[in-house]
Amino acid sequence: MSKTHLDVDMEAELEGIDDSDEDMDKEDIDEDILDDDDDEFDADTLAKISSLEEELTNNPFNYTAYTDLISILRKGSDFDKLRSVREKFRTNYPLSGDLWIQWTQDEMKIAASEEDKKMIVNLFEDGVKDYISVELWLEYCKFFLGEIGTPEGIDKARDVFERSLIACGLHTGKGSLLWDSYREFEVALLATKAPGEEKDKQKSRIINLMKRQLRVPLLDMDNTLEEFKVLIEGEPDPNVIRDFHKAKEKLAKIEQFEISVMNNEETLEAYKEYIKFELKSKDPARIQMLYERAITDNCLNTDLWSEYLSYLDTNIKIDTVCLPVFRRAVRNCPWSSNIWSDYLLSLERYEKDHAEIVKVFEESLAVGFGDPTSYLEVWLTYITYMRRRTAFDKEKETETMADLRKAFDTACQHLVSVAGSDPECLMLKFYANIEADQFRNLENARKIWADVLQVHQFQAAVWMEAIEFEKIFGDKKHLRKKLERALEKSHDNPEAIAKAWIQFEREEGSLESYDHCRKMVKIKLEKIESVREKERLVLETNQEKDKAKVEKKKEKDKQHRRDKRHQASESKKQEKGEFEPKLEPTPEFKVPGVPSRHGNEENLDVDVKVEIDLQEPETGKKRIEPPPGYTGPRLDQPPKRQKLEEGDDSGEGKNRATVFLSNLDFEVDEDTINNLMGKSGKVKEVRLVRKPDGKSKGYAFVEFSSVSEAEAAKKRDNELVKGRPMYISDCDPDRKKGPVFKYSTGLDTKKLFVKGLDPNVSKEDLSRVFGEFGKLADVRLVTYRNGHSKGIAFVEYVDEVAAAKALVKTDGMKIKDKEIEVAISNPPKRKPEEPQDMKDIKSLGGTSQKDFGPRGKGRSQLAFMPRSVATSGSTATANKQKLDLVKFVKPGGASVKMVSKSDSNGSSNGSTAAAEPPKDAAEIAAAAKKSNDDFRKMLLGQK
Repeated sequence: MSKTHLDVDMEAELEGIDDSDEDMDKEDIDEDILDDDDDEFDADTLAKISSLEEELTNNPFNYTAYTDLISILRKGSDFDKLRSVREKFRTNYPLSGDLWIQWTQDEMKIAASEEDKKMIVNLFEDGVKDYISVELWLEYCKFFLGEIGTPEGIDKARDVFERSLIACGLHTGKGSLLWDSYREFEVALLATKAPGEEKDKQKSRIINLMKRQLRVPLLDMDNTLEEFKVLIEGEPDPNVIRDFHKAKEKLAKIEQFEISVMNNEETLEAYKEYIKFELKSKDPARIQMLYERAITDNCLNTDLWSEYLSYLDTNIKIDTVCLPVFRRAVRNCPWSSNIWSDYLLSLERYEKDHAEIVKVFEESLAVGFGDPTSYLEVWLTYITYMRRRTAFDKEKETETMADLRKAFDTACQHLVSVAGSDPECLMLKFYANIEADQFRNLENARKIWADVLQVHQFQAAVWMEAIEFEKIFGDKKHLRKKLERALEKSHDNPEAIAKAWIQFEREEGSLESYDHCRKMVKIKLEKIESVREKERLVLETNQEKDKAKVEKKKEKDKQHRRDKRHQASESKKQEKGEFEPKLEPTPEFKVPGVPSRHGNEENLDVDVKVEIDLQEPETGKKRIEPPPGYTGPRLDQPPKRQKLEEGDDSGEGKNRATVFLSNLDFEVDEDTINNLMGKSGKVKEVRLVRKPDGKSKGYAFVEFSSVSEAEAAKKRDNELVKGRPMYISDCDPDRKKGPVFKYSTGLDTKKLFVKGLDPNVSKEDLSRVFGEFGKLADVRLVTYRNGHSKGIAFVEYVDEVAAAKALVKTDGMKIKDKEIEVAISNPPKRKPEEPQDMKDIKSLGGTSQKDFGPRGKGRSQLAFMPRSVATSGSTATANKQKLDLVKFVKPGGASVKMVSKSDSNGSSNGSTAAAEPPKDAAEIAAAAKKSNDDFRKMLLGQK
């Protein structure tokens, strides 16, 4: 077997003691040289040392100052000063494993006598009590390796190793370090044994140690098993293999928690999950080990300490285990009154000496709580303990009774000195009840209650407690006085006092006392009602003032936003060159050509074009603005660029290969859409429309590599994605086509209409029910946009025979306890839409609304056409004839050309007959001689 580093240490210890002494002397000389070099600090370092010492003098609980000062002093040669600082540090705080290792290593450098070595051992003993630390235990074990030259030294080293396994051997991540070190120590001893009984005994000890290790779930267990096989030179017995596999299974279950604890920055949450898992296994040793690891990494978390202590008190119930943890808890979290109170209760529970309990209680008061009410909690715990240990005697006052009264007096004096510690006077109330009940001294109890009422003289709830006290321990005379005094003093809830007084007089009083009670109650309640009314009026006045301020501010903000929007609108119009509409008729109005109106979009046979001479006479007049609503060509602007022709790769052709997805769940992202639509073909691009904050708007554009793939994708319309139907339609960015209903609207004998469905019925349920009667072509469950069923569906068969059979069999059938109705699909005919050309022209005041209600049109529906023009009834025909003439005449003698295609169904401005041009040249010439002023007078009915 190859030698380990412990073998080498053992040989050096047994064979080269003199050499080791010589090396130690050399190290001491080197240390002296280093100490001489660092003996003096520079001025800045000395100033910093003085500053830290002064800080610790003023505040002995400054943790950072201790660590900084120790770090500086370690570089110097004043070990006594360094040791003194560390002693003060450990008195006020528990030290971490690293700080204990530094301290022991520094002490080992200067240790020369047995007393020094004993001091180092004491340091190790104190260090392993503060926190669980595998590294500190390894240093402790390593320290005792220097004593294994004698049997006593070997026993001491072995004892330390065993204690380390008890403390940290179950540590899944680092426990194997201790097990391996212990085994190497025993193997090194085996190498020193001569063949025989002693060697066999030592080998047996190593085998048993490895069997114990194989029962514990530790990292790198497989290598341990292989080393065990090498040691025994064969295969282990079945019991060892069974224990190994059991530990291996446990390791597999907790491995994820170990990884989470090591890698997670929020170790507290990781430990809580780990502990929650271990509590189910009910293994106290493992649970305690896990709590120790958790508090080592989160030593200032009071909730974790309280949870750990509660587990120990509830499940372990051993004073030698629980009380040391309480001691460590109050050293780590001295500000927690809950932990101090639980500590006192635990000392009482394990029947510790009274002097020890008093000592712990005095320590709790000396730490200085940040919350004043913490003093009250600790005092109540201690006083309760004192009451339980008091032997009450009705005849005389015992020693314990005197101690209890003294404790009450001390508690009241101390709480009075700490502002805000007992705002509700709980300690005084407790004291009064004990005086009346146990000490039988009602006079003292009433004095204590008088002090309480002096503090809370206007609170009805406190008076009610005093009244209840008199009911229990007092007499009727004092109770009646207390009731009357309470009614006089209480302001917040005198009704409760009045009710209690009246009830008392009903039960115990005379007629005179009852009348007096009613009189006093009436006076008090009237007075209180008057005060409350004044307060109510003041409150309402203040609320109205506040509301007026808020409304004024709202109106001011609204006006500011209105002005801002108006300015922004004006700026945009100026940038775009748009014209403001003007209601006044302009002097030289040039009549525009009238666009053709058609009943159907498909009949575009008539194409009327009015060509106007764009040459303006050079008269020097200002250009005349067009009238409101004019959308024809502008004389001062070039014609707009025409859109790309259909079939262009960058225009309509690209849109044909793109589909529009809507009603998407807001959690659906580009990757989800890509994976989902990739089933229909190769996706070139996914454009998910998002808000400015990055959240999805619920719709997207998906471009495929070909039009056929886009067509295949559209067949998946209404497919459920995360519980919502996904709508798939053509990509129509300009909204030219509008929504298209793609299902048949007439009688279809192959399709059945189903209604009355349960909302939980799915498409699969319908396919299963109706599929029994024939081959299905399609099943469409009608849903809302959120994916919930509307309770209706359409079931389409391949042939009519199957549809007829299903109609007969399923009509009236119950599906999920609801009766359904089935019929041949024959939707009612939809009301035909009004042709686009017949709709009102919004720019001329028209609107799609027909019923304007009792108040007529709103402000936003005002027509810009003069009343004299917008006539109806008998004048409609006459006005139409006048307008017909205007439509085809260009004032000023401009030439007019008519280009027309035959269509007898055309219409203009919603009229039933098409506008016709003048019949002959004479009429055109007569119309051409009229000026704009003539036309205006004619339209306004003037002569």
